[in-house]
Amino acid sequence: MPRPLPSLFVEDTGGNRYNLITQENYEFLRDSYFRYACLLGKEAVHTPGRTFGEGIAKLHEEMEVLVGEDLNVNIEEQNGRLLFWLWKTHCWGVLTLYYFPVKFVEDLNPELRRISITFIHKLMKANGIQTVLDEDDTDYVLTWISEEGSDTAEERRKRLKLLHSYENGRIQALLRRVENRCYYKNLPKALDRYEPQNDYERSLVSAMKEGLDFLSPEHGIMQYSYDPFYEEEPECLPMYLHQQIRVVYDSDDMVTDYLVDYYNSYSRETYDIIPATTLALSPETEKLFCMDDYPERFLQWADKFINIII
Repeated sequence: MPRPLPSLFVEDTGGNRYNLITQENYEFLRDSYFRYACLLGKEAVHTPGRTFGEGIAKLHEEMEVLVGEDLNVNIEEQNGRLLFWLWKTHCWGVLTLYYFPVKFVEDLNPELRRISITFIHKLMKANGIQTVLDEDDTDYVLTWISEEGSDTAEERRKRLKLLHSYENGRIQALLRRVENRCYYKNLPKALDRYEPQNDYERSLVSAMKEGLDFLSPEHGIMQYSYDPFYEEEPECLPMYLHQQIRVVYDSDDMVTDYLVDYYNSYSRETYDIIPATTLALSPETEKLFCMDDYPERFLQWADKFINIII
């Protein structure tokens, strides 16, 4: 269900409270409603309320009827302005979490390793994807690992070695490298020039060539992140898209296992952010709501690519 109307009053950065339910905001929403009805080629009928607040509530209901059950309508507040916000979620992929492991590059020859690091780097930059480094849940996990005390001396040695590698060692260095290093300006040319040496390399190179479309999108995957049920002070934060799509070192080491456990445990108390297309309306809106298929194509390709590199 779409969230209810915003609070009657909000505070600006200076702590000053101001009323959102004003004649100006009512008229902006009303004119946005009539404008969108015109774009749809439909006749719009509005019943004014006895107050501006009641009129806005009626407009919300009328807009929902206008766009139909296939599309959702929220009212958002931006800098004191109330806006109709149309939104619809995309279809999720096969996986629950899209964790891109980079451990696989360690086993590649130098040229293919540089190509793969460049590819993942460009994929991250184009789509707003982050590594697990510098994330709150990773900090929690590393703290848990450092404090675990029920294992044997050998298990503890391995655990602390892994912890050190994430904090100051080889794993952190690799994750920082894919964050920051780009070895090829012309990656398509480098992929075309490379001669795969075996079936695995052929499948990897093929998947990267297929993924070139996701290195220069109009909108990266994180730009589809929208919280339709946003609250200023929720009891539990939602599971954000950047927590569901990220770069990890290994798909099944202790840190990643704990991150998945943390996600599964915490998500039961809240909800996941699912990629969504949105459209903010105004009295000057010139286009109808329209969805592309970028998230679906991205997630379908990610399923394939991750299954190759795990």
